[in-house]
Amino acid sequence: MSTVVLIGATSGLGRQAAEQLAAGGHRLFLVGRDPDRAAALANRLPDATVIAADVSVRAGIEKVAAEVPGRIDVLMNNAGVMTPRRQVTAEGVELNLAVHHLAPWSAVALLGPLIPPGGRIVNVNSEGHRSPMRGGAVRLDPARLVDGVESFDPFLTYSRSKLANLLFTYELQRRRPEWTVVAVHPGVVRTDLGRQFPRLQVAAISAFAIPARRGAEPVVRLAAGDEPPTGYYDRFTKVRSSEISYDEELARRVWSAAEELRPHDGSSVRIMDNEQ
Repeated sequence: MSTVVLIGATSGLGRQAAEQLAAGGHRLFLVGRDPDRAAALANRLPDATVIAADVSVRAGIEKVAAEVPGRIDVLMNNAGVMTPRRQVTAEGVELNLAVHHLAPWSAVALLGPLIPPGGRIVNVNSEGHRSPMRGGAVRLDPARLVDGVESFDPFLTYSRSKLANLLFTYELQRRRPEWTVVAVHPGVVRTDLGRQFPRLQVAAISAFAIPARRGAEPVVRLAAGDEPPTGYYDRFTKVRSSEISYDEELARRVWSAAEELRPHDGSSVRIMDNEQ
């Protein structure tokens, strides 16, 4: 039995993953932003610890860290957003970047001391890291991670945040080789992620999307399967991600930018840098 922290657990793919992990007998700490959904999940999975916390801001991650009492075998970063208009957090950070990149960054920084050698970190990513829905290349300037109002494009912003997360995934694996750090595209999953978009647009995507239950299956396997995974997966298959995602200098610059946007105390940073 593993102790699993699943961030983004109260709806869609995350909720299905929580139920599958619970069926496997794992000890679960489940995190979701919406208190009502958190309460509903707690009723459905009474043996799990459910934490209502907004991980788009540092205080939310700190709340999670305060409620997890000991060793973590698996940290799963699944929280996701997609918004048609630019939104910022209470910290002034664009929401996609905050949820898809800074939340996993902070989760590892604050929970890392609880993850022993051999622990796993699973980041739910997207094939959108290669190219936004409307086409074109995804570039990332670490000096301008937060999109300005004039340049906001919902699909490109989403893709950039997923590329940042993938660069972080690879850089974390380089810095902490004693952990298993992977990213996974679960497929185009039928969830309420794009509920703020026009109904016809959502319907067009949902027409070829897979159910959340199926989307959760590769995520759960990477988290709790017998063989330690490596790298990036398109559902169950390990594949090569975009060429830019392997740029080590860019990854180091994105890492430094995250440190500036979401600083942590010295002990957490040393854990991230693998210094004793």
